[in-house]
Amino acid sequence: MAKVVLKDCYIEVNGVDFSSHTSSVEIQLTKDEVETTNFGGAGRERVAGLKDDSFTINFQQDYDASSVDDTLYPLWDGEVEFQVVVRPRSTAVSSSNPEYEGTCILLEYQPLSGDVGSLSETSVTFPSQRQGISRSTS
Repeated sequence: MAKVVLKDCYIEVNGVDFSSHTSSVEIQLTKDEVETTNFGGAGRERVAGLKDDSFTINFQQDYDASSVDDTLYPLWDGEVEFQVVVRPRSTAVSSSNPEYEGTCILLEYQPLSGDVGSLSETSVTFPSQRQGISRSTS
């Protein structure tokens, strides 16, 4: 079985390819835990509730036109929904290169962060809306 070393992830936010401006990515798939314990059982019972998925991406900040800040600030300021797409490799979607996609909203944005002499980076969490994050292999 092949192991995956992340060297060539594809990361797209609102139609803009940020693969060359990101240093880490995380996809979090979560469902609320709804307790259904009742008097008839000897232990706790649970069912899966609503999805609460998100993408967390660490961007290497760039203020040029059509780059990181120029794309993210209007999404935060305009309070609009947009697509986020992530694949382990930049190649075509396949069973060995699944695509994760979600309709997201940007609720927090830190446009400037860093120490003297360091690379300016910003970690952004994109919570998904309604259906959560989907996975496609074709």
